[in-house]
Amino acid sequence: MVRLKQLEQDIQQHLRRYRASISTIDFSFKSLKKVTKPKAEANIANAQKHKTAERHRRKRISRQFDMLRTILPNLIKMDKASVLGETVRQVRELKNRVKEMKGASNGSLECVLPGELNSLSFGFSEKDGNLVKATFSCDDRPELIADLTREIRKVSGTIVRAEMVFIGGRNKSVLWIKGFSGNERMGMLKRALKMAIDIPKKNWNPRFNI
Repeated sequence: MVRLKQLEQDIQQHLRRYRASISTIDFSFKSLKKVTKPKAEANIANAQKHKTAERHRRKRISRQFDMLRTILPNLIKMDKASVLGETVRQVRELKNRVKEMKGASNGSLECVLPGELNSLSFGFSEKDGNLVKATFSCDDRPELIADLTREIRKVSGTIVRAEMVFIGGRNKSVLWIKGFSGNERMGMLKRALKMAIDIPKKNWNPRFNI
């Protein structure tokens, strides 16, 4: 009888311990869920932000490549690798031209650097008298080449060569243009170029410095 009572007490004690263990496990599981859920939501939010930022970055790069496609002369292939390769080649060529012009002007860069005020002058190519040589300084802006090309095409002209220097938000350009002869045609070209270079620039960062 005593042993039976003792056995009953032992069973009751084990049941209490079991219930306590179950309660502890249940509490720990609920606490884990409370901690895990906000963390998972934060991870999802961070992943979404990263995805959005990456999408904006790709769009920005695509816009920059589109801009390069419009300003690079004699560009044949339009894929990104070709555009980037031609950009590097043009920059190197431009730097070499600056060195050559600096040497020819006894170390002075005044003749090749953009002026503080807008200016426009005309002449004829020494190698080809049928080409008009237009030299100008103006504010630099992303749409400059597109504006120049559009205005020159309006008066049936074609840019066959261009040299440009961009420094501190200013531009110095030399264009060789075909399709013009006579005072009347030259007057049309002058008005077309002034239309392009006198457009006010919007707020933006300069492209690059040499």
